[in-house]
Amino acid sequence: MVEVAQQNVKQATLDSSNSESQSRKLSVLAGTSKGLWVLESEQRIELEGFDITAIAPSNEGLWAIANHNSVWQRNLNGEWRKVASSENLRLHCLLPIDDTVLVGTSEAHLMRVVEGNMQIIDSFEQAEGRDEWYTPWGGLPDVRSLAVGTSGELYANIHVGGILRSRDQGKSWQPTLDIHADVHEVRTAADRPGLVLAATAQGLAMSQDGGDDWSFDRKKLHAIYARAINLCGDTILMSVSMGPSGSKAALYRRSLDEIGTFEKCEQGLPEWFSDNINTGCIATSGNIAGFATRDGQIFLSNDAGLTWEGIASGLGLINCLTLI
Repeated sequence: MVEVAQQNVKQATLDSSNSESQSRKLSVLAGTSKGLWVLESEQRIELEGFDITAIAPSNEGLWAIANHNSVWQRNLNGEWRKVASSENLRLHCLLPIDDTVLVGTSEAHLMRVVEGNMQIIDSFEQAEGRDEWYTPWGGLPDVRSLAVGTSGELYANIHVGGILRSRDQGKSWQPTLDIHADVHEVRTAADRPGLVLAATAQGLAMSQDGGDDWSFDRKKLHAIYARAINLCGDTILMSVSMGPSGSKAALYRRSLDEIGTFEKCEQGLPEWFSDNINTGCIATSGNIAGFATRDGQIFLSNDAGLTWEGIASGLGLINCLTLI
């Protein structure tokens, strides 16, 4: 199975800078149902046989969630070790903070990995409005995505429960965006203080003041159900579709500072995708962007989403993507 997939991987040039003297090669990492694909000068698969549902780089290496129940870390020497696991909760998302990592889970819990153990963050359990969180199908809500702002403020996307914010390293949490916006992913930008972006069932939600005030933009989108979002330089990239089933899914781009200017990404892409481009599946680095589809394809852009090239297919079910 691995050999077949490797035949469908194209060699891609991933320069993070237009200057040859400053350029460096990037690696494309795709978490799949069969392991972690690393696409660079030589393609390989790590954690083979594990279902990798979240990946997050840090200064100490790389973090991953495997099989929905364990947290793994790869050190700078490329060695993997299992750090912690959970028997009762499904693990959904990761956020490396200092020398540890935060983990969002099923039943809307937030946990911290401490000395090989996963500890529930009690302050998150006491967050205002928690009793109002829900899912459309009647199940328990989840912590779906996490982000950190330039001043260390933390953001937790509840599905469905809006976005919680902490400005005191997780000691207390406040609700920000209306819970009924149905947020699917929250993002911040390292060089944009106060900027918070969210992909919601009502289109793009954006705050310029750390989540105090929000505005929505859905103009020029063929549908408003947004599932994934990221910032590529000064360009917002966001996936939308007709709804949870993913019908007529597509990727859009918009200037960060120009409201109402969404345009559909078309050059090098199919007209539509049959399933949602999912949470965690749009990755960026400088002016480079990549996204992954549920059916095992990866597309890459060197110009902030203007043009695209397919660089991989047949990788199995892709759950998440990052560029490092």
